[in-house]
Amino acid sequence: PFSPTWVLVGLCVVLLYMYLVWPHSTFKKLGIPGPRPVALFGNFLSYWNGIHLFDQECYRKYNKVYGYFEGRTANLMVGDLELVKEITVKEVNKFTNRSDGEMEGAGDIFSKSLLVLKDADWKRVRSVITPTFSSGKLKQMVGHVERCADGLVAHLAENDKQGVVFDMAELAGAYTMDSISGTAFGVDIDSLNNPDHPLVTSAKTLNDVNLFNPLIIILIIFPKLSAFLERFGVSYFSKKSIDYFKQAVDSAISMRGGDSDGARPVDFLQLMLKAHNEELDKKVPSNMVKTGVSKTEITGNAVLLWMAGYETTANTLSLTAYNLALHQEAQDQVIEEIDAVLDRRDKLDYESVNELHFLETCINETLRLFPAAQRIDRVCKEDTEVKGLHIPAGMIVNVPVYCIHHDADIWP
Repeated sequence: PFSPTWVLVGLCVVLLYMYLVWPHSTFKKLGIPGPRPVALFGNFLSYWNGIHLFDQECYRKYNKVYGYFEGRTANLMVGDLELVKEITVKEVNKFTNRSDGEMEGAGDIFSKSLLVLKDADWKRVRSVITPTFSSGKLKQMVGHVERCADGLVAHLAENDKQGVVFDMAELAGAYTMDSISGTAFGVDIDSLNNPDHPLVTSAKTLNDVNLFNPLIIILIIFPKLSAFLERFGVSYFSKKSIDYFKQAVDSAISMRGGDSDGARPVDFLQLMLKAHNEELDKKVPSNMVKTGVSKTEITGNAVLLWMAGYETTANTLSLTAYNLALHQEAQDQVIEEIDAVLDRRDKLDYESVNELHFLETCINETLRLFPAAQRIDRVCKEDTEVKGLHIPAGMIVNVPVYCIHHDADIWP
């Protein structure tokens, strides 16, 4: 006879296996094709050579619409443009929130950022941040951006004069950090001349995330563990870097403690501070109608802007330079366009930059080839039918940005 202990062990193994594979029938029931998942990992191991390569293979094989799994979590990928338009425009009210998995394990600092907030809270905080990017506010930032640009050009000219090889990504990153720090927070760090400034090294560390970090794998397989781990300060982002950014934000806030509203330009931080509602710093009833923002929301979104704005902008600048270096004809046309605008206006300012249409085209083409985000996701709020495609409530719906941008049928 079998030992009761081994019977119990065998039963536990069977139950665990059933738990791990139970959701894997989701897309079969919906009649949606997709790659076959494996227990525990789903399709995650297929990311080894790159998420974009996995997406492109499935995009072609399953005719742009397919289901895949990250651990036990079902994800619906929708690459058909008609369906994408329906989901993001006509049915947008049913797809307003992002997936929690996007920032699970990232730490408590981001729990009140726009990437995580949902519904009314997202709308409330977004309404405070939006005015930062109005044309009037952007014009106020031009002076600082010009000074940073002058510093970048001076470094490029010096490198050219000395005939040395340099890293364009490093210079673009320094320019971006100086621009964001000055225009959004009123902080002058001059990272072009101080490349080892803690803000720069912290930003690099935060953006250097390995998808196959054991902690990330654990959180993909067992996403509910993220809340437990956060209680002990465990995050796949460097705690030291996060703490430095938090201190930098707190320092920028304290510097403005005695300023009146009119004493400073109305930048990102000033708008957030003006909307600060101390009542929200306390625990408030869930049914309370909230106004303004809390201190945690100010800090979380400030760190998010600093971090996300750095990597995406620096990459776009350096990759645009790379593309122009590869295509001399396009580079010559950009130079001719800039010279023509300078002949008419004598300088490059806010208005004249808007006349650089071919340069804008080159930047847009760079963003097509190297999109800042390979995917975007939203969670379906209620059972929805989109052009014959049934999407159940709670389903994470992804749009394969990289695949669409490299679709030869769209971009012949």
